[in-house]
Amino acid sequence: MTDKLTKRFIDSLEYNAEAKARDVRWDSDISGFGIRIYPSGKKSFVLSYRQNGTKRLFTIGQYGNITLEQARVLAQKKMGEVADGKDPLLTRRAAKKKHDWNVNKAGKEFLKKLKSTSDRHHGEVERIFEKDIFPTIGKMPIDEVKKDHILKIIDNVLERGSGIMANRTLMRLSRFFNWCIERNLIEFSPVYKLPKPTQERTRDRVVADFEIKEILQVAATTNYPFGPLVLFLLLTGQRRGEAASMAWTDYDREQRLWILPREHTKSDRAHAVPLSDRAINILENAPKLGDYIFTSAGNKPFENFSRAKKILDTRIKTLRSKDRQVNMTSWTLHDLRRTCASGMARLGVAPHVIEKALNHSSGKIRGVAAIYNRYEYATEMREAFDSWAEYVEKIMVTDVPKSVLKVPIARKRGMH
Repeated sequence: MTDKLTKRFIDSLEYNAEAKARDVRWDSDISGFGIRIYPSGKKSFVLSYRQNGTKRLFTIGQYGNITLEQARVLAQKKMGEVADGKDPLLTRRAAKKKHDWNVNKAGKEFLKKLKSTSDRHHGEVERIFEKDIFPTIGKMPIDEVKKDHILKIIDNVLERGSGIMANRTLMRLSRFFNWCIERNLIEFSPVYKLPKPTQERTRDRVVADFEIKEILQVAATTNYPFGPLVLFLLLTGQRRGEAASMAWTDYDREQRLWILPREHTKSDRAHAVPLSDRAINILENAPKLGDYIFTSAGNKPFENFSRAKKILDTRIKTLRSKDRQVNMTSWTLHDLRRTCASGMARLGVAPHVIEKALNHSSGKIRGVAAIYNRYEYATEMREAFDSWAEYVEKIMVTDVPKSVLKVPIARKRGMH
């Protein structure tokens, strides 16, 4: 039996306890459209249709939450989908299953896939998710994350004074949500068209000799592994992540080499670093806590760079203030790599040898020549690292005038 559904008619309906199956009152205007009455008194608009020979009953929405007019429009739209060969009920089930993916679940799967591809940035990405993403939006369904949620994460990072890390976080989020799109978990990325929170400028800071001496003096009294790691970075000129990931198996004692696996280098190629006596001394005196050399846990590389660097800077500032010196100009651990390159250049090392020593690609050496040069400059590279280490040792025993750094003493009132 069908009747034209009206608001008055729907309001008058009561559940029929004698109904053999579902208590549904069908509309006479739209075929398959009706109102279902539940024992509780709740009423929902439904749509009955067949797809591939199977009868379906699709719930459009609860009466009261949507109006009769809205339900009619939706019913006609869904019937159009059926005519196009789609199945609204299966589509809804797929969407519901997709909704079960919250950020925690999707993020952990993303990190798992990232690790399986030997992505050298996996550790950094995992730290970003654990520190800033999971605690903020981890429990949210992946398809409910909006730009406002992303901006909240970025703002939290910026409030810590980490502008560059805010950029890195946005970049990792962009890659994560693009991965979600590829797996049909979401249709649009909430990161789309969000600008970088911080404008990055190319750094050209080279640490002066007297600054090297101060940094190394404080680093020498800093706990393992950070103190020795600072000196090791200066002596070898390699990147901090590469040094932190150095395993005992990467150290060739007999050949006096540090062998960097391809997956641990930014250039995505294996690299052999000739080690000076001072660099070897650092490794030989390192405690064997596990697989990694520069580690406090043994089972993973050193990670607390920001905290350790802040403590080092604070100690340098304290020592300078006692001698009425101005604060040291801001510097980063990466500046030690640039300082190593600059120091080698001052010592007369050829530019192409410096590039090979630091595993840096400028495009000057290409093709077959690059393959041969990988071995051809082994002797020159060792000489360069030895000369640089000797120069650093001289800095440590040389007095550097600091009078130019003195803070002017305030004149007493009345004095000219």
